[in-house]
Order: sequence, then structure tokens, then C-alpha cells
Amino acid sequence: MFIGTRRGIAAIACGGLAVGGAAGCAGHSEKAPVVSKQTALAPVATEVHGYVAKVWPDAGRIWPGVVLKDRRIILGDGKATRLVTVEGIKNLGPADLAQRKITIPPSGSLYTTWDGHPAVVINAADPSYAEEAKSEHASLSEILFGAATDELFHSWQQRGRQPTQMRGTEYPLAVTPRLYRAMLYDDVVVAYHDPNQRRQRLGNAAYWYSKWQKEYPEEAKRAVTTDAAEGAAGYFDAVSAAMAQGADRKDRKDLREHVAYQPLDQGMDPRRLTVDGEAAPLGALAGLILDEEKKPWQKQVADGAQTPIALLLQGVAPVAEQPSDDLRQAIQDDLAKQNSDLIPRFNPLVRAFNNNGDALLLVPLEAATGDLETGGYYTTKNVPYAMLARLTGTFEFPSGRLRAKDASVLTGTIDGRQYVIVPLDTEHRKTRLADNRLRLDTGPLIGAFRVKTRKMEGREGLVAQ
Repeated sequence: MFIGTRRGIAAIACGGLAVGGAAGCAGHSEKAPVVSKQTALAPVATEVHGYVAKVWPDAGRIWPGVVLKDRRIILGDGKATRLVTVEGIKNLGPADLAQRKITIPPSGSLYTTWDGHPAVVINAADPSYAEEAKSEHASLSEILFGAATDELFHSWQQRGRQPTQMRGTEYPLAVTPRLYRAMLYDDVVVAYHDPNQRRQRLGNAAYWYSKWQKEYPEEAKRAVTTDAAEGAAGYFDAVSAAMAQGADRKDRKDLREHVAYQPLDQGMDPRRLTVDGEAAPLGALAGLILDEEKKPWQKQVADGAQTPIALLLQGVAPVAEQPSDDLRQAIQDDLAKQNSDLIPRFNPLVRAFNNNGDALLLVPLEAATGDLETGGYYTTKNVPYAMLARLTGTFEFPSGRLRAKDASVLTGTIDGRQYVIVPLDTEHRKTRLADNRLRLDTGPLIGAFRVKTRKMEGREGLVAQ
């Protein structure tokens, strides 16, 4: 189960938070293939099947150990439903879904199983997929294929693992660390697409990477898990998308022509200005260059010992480079907007958490009924958990339900279990607790359910039941 897997939306995986990220994750072709305009379910499902049949049987060659050939995609638009597999397409009726207790989510996707096979259920009519297709100059089928493939890779990647490190970008957002990572990214983009400049640009990249690590050691430490997990996913997604467009995975030049990442100084993408948003494209590009240099790297990343970008720059002598003034200004302008949006969301959350008189509601992540979408992971020195902006989704418990819409919450692991964490005053009329039953009506959080009390370092914890 994931908190979101959309390209532009941060994503959390229950087994170890996975922020998806992102922009360019699917890759784009420099050869500019004809982009399908199909939006109706039947032809879109046919196109998705074509990509699935072409790519999924070779998943283990893209990333050792990954098996996708037995996976399933269920596409629904509110009128009809299609089951897509490597073998073909099948029409599904309401009885087929009811028999397996599966419903098409109101938006986005959800992870489940279909007759014992891991599956992703997608609401193909969700307008955000069409909007993304338009912004990425891609077909709806490419976006849906990419979303499903990314989620299934993450589910394989996270199997049985628990997060060991808090992740996120420090709030308030600062310009300099993002500038260093942006310069790193821009140098790696050029190093990949222009082998003639590779040596020089990797030296420049090593300079920014070292500077970032030395000046922001805490962020660099936190980012290792994200850069490894999301970097691997970014690489897998990029190669999968290129193959879907017809690239020969073994022909490095052909593959390069089907993966077109753009430098940020040619167009700012706000989604890249967080640790999570930076990780996938950095990992994809680093992995592709490592492949071309014939350097083994995937096992070390899979083991969690290294990140793709660290392996790429290992042993590379740093070459100093002046930062781009235009890029610095673009980052400064965008982060000012982001901070203005986050201040009214996070400042009250931090104050409430640090008020020991407030109880902490603990909502188990596994209680979510589908994807939980969020605007991103953030950290602050005043809170030992990650902060989430704009959490949206539904949680079902035996005793009731909780709906979140654009809620500001915390998330973290307590005694080996992942929770969404909400500080609240149980005597307030909008967050009333009586006879172990909690009623919430705050606007962003609405629901009623039973809770079990527990002590948490001198304050009351309320675990949703």
C-alpha cells in the first residue's frame, strides 16, 4: 500500500516510505514518436497491454530479481473495467470485482492482489492522469503504464522492509542545498547526453556533491535511503519507458535517444526542489551512465549500502564550477512560494506537537483503503517525525472511518509500526473524545472511530481501532 505514486506527487510506501517522483520519471523520447490521443478505456487498455507485453517479461534484465510478468493492471473509468496482463486483456464485470472485494478507487490507484497476483487498480478517468499526459507530452496510456510499473517496482523493492531513517527536506526550505543538488543534476544530465563532455561534467558534479555533503551533513545522511530507493525506481522507470517507446535496452546510444531529461536551467520544475523530487532523476541518470561505463552498481544499491549517484562519482576528482545565477534566482523565487504555502500548514502542526497537553492520534498506515496522496515529506528540528503536507485519503477501521483531505500531519514508525500521527486537543468540540470514541470534524480530517489509549513519553497516545 502506498501513499501516492503519481509522477508529481510525493509517495509513501508502507514498507519503507517511497516518494515517487517525479518529473521525467517516465522519460521522454528525443526521437519524438507519434503520441497517441486515445482516452477511451478500450483503446487505452490495448495500448497499455502493448507496453506491458514488451517490457514486463524483461523486468529482471532491467533490475536483477524483479518479476513483473505475472503482475496485473486493472483499469476502470466508472463505466467499464479491463484486466491487463502480459498475455492479454479481459473485460471485467461488477461481479468479477465484487467476488474479489475490489473497487475502482475514486481517484488515483491502489495496490492489491488479483487471484494471488500483485495488481494495481487505477481509475483511468481521474483527470490528473490526463493533465499529466498533456504536461509531459505523452499519451494517457504511457502515463498509466508508467504509474502501474512504478508502483509494482516499489512493492517489490519494499517487500518486508521497514524504514530505518527519517526522510524529507528540512523546513523552512532553504535555497543553497537545493541549488547544490540542482547544479549536480544539471551536470549529470549533460554528462549522460553528451559523452564528449562527460569527464568534465562529472568532475563538476563531484564538486557539487562533495560541497552539499560537507555543508549539509544531516540532510546528506537522511538522503541516503531516498537517493538509493528512489534512484533505483527512477532508473527502472526510465528504462521501462524507453523500452515501451521502442528503445533497444542493450543499445546504449538508442536508449540515450529515448531518455530526454532537461537541465533545470532550461526550465525550472518545482517538483525537483526537494530531496525526494531530486532522487529519482539523479538515480536514473547515474545508473544509465554506470551502465555505459560498464561498472557494476545495482547490487550495492539494492543492499542499501550505496546510492547510484555516490557510485557514479566515486573516485572522480572534483572540478570547481560557478553556480548559475539564473538558476539560483529561479530556485529562490519558487521556494519563497512553497514556504508561503507551507507556513500556515506546518507552523500550527509543530506548535500542537510541542504542546504536551495535546494527545497524539496514531492512525496505522495499513488501514488506508487505497493510495494516500501527499504534497511531500519535510523535517524540522523541533519534531522527531516527518511532516506531510496536503495528505488526502481514507482509512477504514473495524469501528469506523477517517477521511483526510489536504491535511497537515506527521508520519513515523513507533514500535516497528508505521503511523500517520495527528496532535489534537480531545476536549475541543471538533476533536471530541468520549467513552474511547473519537469524533473528528476539523475540515481536513473527518471521521468517528474507537481508540485505545497508550502512554507516549509522558503524553497520551490514541491508537485508532
